[in-house]
Amino acid sequence: MILAPILLIVIGIGFTKYINDQNSDHKAIIAVVADKNIQEALKKQKASTYKVNSKINTHNKNKLKIDLADGVVDGILYINNDFSEVDYKYNASTNSSDPTNELKKNITLLKSQYMASEAGLSEYQWQNIIKDVKVQKENVNYDGNTVKLNNSESAQYFSEFAVIIAFFFLTSYISITGAEIGNEKGNHLIEGLTAAIPADRHYAGKMLGIFYLIGFQIIIYCGLGGLGYVIVKNLHKKFIDLNKYLSGISTQYIIIVVMLTIVSLVLYVFLAAIFASFVSRVEDISQATSSVASIMLIPYFLSFLTQSNPNLAISKVLSYFPYMSQGLMPVRIARGAATYSDGYISLLISVIFAVIMYLFSAKVYKNNVFAYSSETPIKAVLKRLNLFNKTSQ
Repeated sequence: MILAPILLIVIGIGFTKYINDQNSDHKAIIAVVADKNIQEALKKQKASTYKVNSKINTHNKNKLKIDLADGVVDGILYINNDFSEVDYKYNASTNSSDPTNELKKNITLLKSQYMASEAGLSEYQWQNIIKDVKVQKENVNYDGNTVKLNNSESAQYFSEFAVIIAFFFLTSYISITGAEIGNEKGNHLIEGLTAAIPADRHYAGKMLGIFYLIGFQIIIYCGLGGLGYVIVKNLHKKFIDLNKYLSGISTQYIIIVVMLTIVSLVLYVFLAAIFASFVSRVEDISQATSSVASIMLIPYFLSFLTQSNPNLAISKVLSYFPYMSQGLMPVRIARGAATYSDGYISLLISVIFAVIMYLFSAKVYKNNVFAYSSETPIKAVLKRLNLFNKTSQ
């Protein structure tokens, strides 16, 4: 379990590299039927999805069609001298990547160069026309305070990564908590244990053991992360430029994200303990843990919605709500829709709620140690809530 997230990251990086290598190895080979200058210009352009084969005789149209059918070339590009007509015939059965979008972009660039030349513009003037406009982006929140993120794109990627890793951790520890409590009760081991030690102390010890495991896992990851940082930092920049990815991620932001994840982990452990307390049979454990996992899916999916619009009303409200903040607040801060102060407020709310949840879960566990029924954990929880409402009325 300790190495599982690391393996997940390694597999993800390896899969991404494999896809990129496959795309680069499967460039479409195209023949260009056009003026010699246009052919040379297209050949000189650095393309990632296609390669111009200038050795093919483009004057023999019948031979070109045969080459396309036989797979000698993956496509034939026809361009007239003034770029008024552009036609691309592509073999749909080829294994190569489809270069249409990149061809469109590069041909548009050549066309603009041709029109600039026709209009009597110099190379320098043409370069100034097509040059991208530099936009100085500054993230400002709703209170008018600038969020100091040098490169918010890096922070956004980090927030996405953190949400996915948090989801993985939560799933693991929900299952562990459910199994620890549910097995004791389902196998009727709890009677012997509570004869030697009070139920509330037994529960506290069990929670402490789970949190020791979490702490041990975090220490290992910090050590491996530090070692990995030193190794990657000393690698050649051509392989990976670590500063490029970390330049826009502040220490404060990392602290907020990590602490929100840890506190949310504690909250979900307590919630899983509550549901597992109502287990009567070992078979009910999976239903108890799946109920908690279903709640966990809400912030997970909302985080992707928040990526595109961080100021949605539901995202704003739930980013301060315990059990939801770990998936939404990091994204909102990365997008500049919330400040670090908002992150600390959300963290404080979650910490206070974690204390309340511990006291509540301990009481529920103590009251249900010897409670057995034929009902499922969900029905048992709902029934207990109904009794609580009737009592309070």
